[in-house]
Amino acid sequence: LKVSTINYDFPSNVLYSWKLEGFYTAWSPPRTENMIRFTNLKPGKYKLHIRAVSKEEQNVIFEERTIDVIIAHPAWLSFWAILCYIVLGILLLFIITRIIYLRKQKKISDERTQFFINTAHDLRTPLTLIKAPLEELSDKEQLTPSGLNSMKTALKNVDALLRLTTNLINFEHTEVYSPKLYIAEFELNAYMQNLCNSFYSYSVTKNIDFTYESNFKEMKVWFDKEKMDSILKNIISNALKYTPDDGHVSVCVTDNKDTWKVKVTDTGIGIPTEEKKKIFKLHFRGSNAVNSKITGSGIGLMLVWKLVKLHGGKINIESTEHQGTVIRLIFHKGYEHLHHYSIVEPNQELPVKEVIEQETAAETPEELEEMIGVALLQRVLIVEDNDELRSYLTTSLSGAYTVQACSNGKEALIIIKEFWPDLILSDIMMPEMRGDELCAAIKTNIETSHIPIVLLTALNDEKTILGGLATGADAYITKPFSVGILKVTIKNILANRELLRQVYNSIENKEKHLPVNCTNTLDWKFIASVKECIEKNMGDLDFGVDVLSNQHHMSRTSFYNKLKALTGYAPADYIRMIRLQRAAQLLKQKEYTITEIAEIVGFSDAKYFREVFKKYYNVSPSKFVNSDQE
Repeated sequence: LKVSTINYDFPSNVLYSWKLEGFYTAWSPPRTENMIRFTNLKPGKYKLHIRAVSKEEQNVIFEERTIDVIIAHPAWLSFWAILCYIVLGILLLFIITRIIYLRKQKKISDERTQFFINTAHDLRTPLTLIKAPLEELSDKEQLTPSGLNSMKTALKNVDALLRLTTNLINFEHTEVYSPKLYIAEFELNAYMQNLCNSFYSYSVTKNIDFTYESNFKEMKVWFDKEKMDSILKNIISNALKYTPDDGHVSVCVTDNKDTWKVKVTDTGIGIPTEEKKKIFKLHFRGSNAVNSKITGSGIGLMLVWKLVKLHGGKINIESTEHQGTVIRLIFHKGYEHLHHYSIVEPNQELPVKEVIEQETAAETPEELEEMIGVALLQRVLIVEDNDELRSYLTTSLSGAYTVQACSNGKEALIIIKEFWPDLILSDIMMPEMRGDELCAAIKTNIETSHIPIVLLTALNDEKTILGGLATGADAYITKPFSVGILKVTIKNILANRELLRQVYNSIENKEKHLPVNCTNTLDWKFIASVKECIEKNMGDLDFGVDVLSNQHHMSRTSFYNKLKALTGYAPADYIRMIRLQRAAQLLKQKEYTITEIAEIVGFSDAKYFREVFKKYYNVSPSKFVNSDQE
């Protein structure tokens, strides 16, 4: 503030003094400066007192004025601002609390999901032990028509269980089910009749009157068969499961012009009225269902709801406790209303299965006998932590192979050095050491990298399969598997090893003629190094197995086992074979005599060279040259 006096008689005789009431109560010393400055005043009300006094007699006051000064609160400290801060603080606290709660709920949900996935994974092994013996029994035993029909029903339901476990295993990655629909056209009556037939034996066991009816003879509709199977099988199985003995369950399908409707009615335990809103919640199960001690996961109806929505359909549930439940499903007949769909053939996977079955069944008794005769010397190591499956695989393969078995990867690494298998069949999920870890350890070790490995697992998603193959596995088979397919896979892999031996045993490079994925880089480098070393020392009479193994930094035993497994020859025989092949090349060139060639390839005795050459090529060196001329 700049101040001045209205007394103009003696302006130079005027001094100014002031005080700010509410800030500092004392008067400032009188001075000629008429500029008043205050900084950093807190918001509030003040009174500024200003005096004009005599310079000569400072107790003489010419005049005094008072000004009210109000320092307003800044916008960010106003009442409304503080109120907003409080509201935002409460809101932030609520959000943080909510996030913590949701994370806790997600953790619980993830634990439940993981429980289902682990349970489904564990189910794969007993499913294998059910399916594989049933398939063998069906193929080898003479069954009555009734027994054969029962066998087919059992196998069909094993496949249904397999699909359910696959869905559970893929639960976390695909968000229950993939939103992609693979639709095909089906005749509805035939499809529904076939579906209901799979439940008749169960309804008879519970003495439930189970019926199916429709108001049409034939109707073509479009849907994703796998997902529609899950919808209807969940609903029908629930109806039968929660209906007491001597009850009634009916399935009725009707044609309504542009739509078709499925109505499933039961006389079961029903759903309590106060719990109906939770029907489609994940993991929800009615209190009466829990009290009845009927097992269930609480995900069935949630899956049904989602899959019905994927098909653009509607679902309605009416239920009365202790009286029963009515579920109505409505779907459109065409497929124009669907999104994210691909049209496929109704049985597009059937030809592949038939080809495999034909390939397995095409073996004549003579071919089978020949295969067994060749395979008797071949050794298979089974690595599986489930005792029953390990025992079953051992029994199934023992007729054609020499089989050794163990329960985990660590044991396998010890047994390999003693058993030296021609092939390893290993589960992935095992204690101590996983199958993929075992595979990586074997394929990165020069002494064992040549051993082919087949991985068995319940995890059939693309990422897991690619991960297993990336470790060097030669094949990947998901549980439950067909024993016939497993045997053919093993046979083909071992046959590929025979093709490799032909290349390894030749001084010519024929790698380009081999089947894809039947080679191993580490093995190729090893064989190439061995051949190069032999060729460099071709004329050295002192060159032998000890020198060759030392140059490859391997013990004589390890080198022997490695080379024998890859080529079928002992190291000394392999060196001799390479020398003889080189001799044959030199004979074709006709630049040297037989005695000179014998010395070039490392034979000190020409007579011994002739004997060995004739034994290998079934013709003497001289005749070999003449036959070549002809």
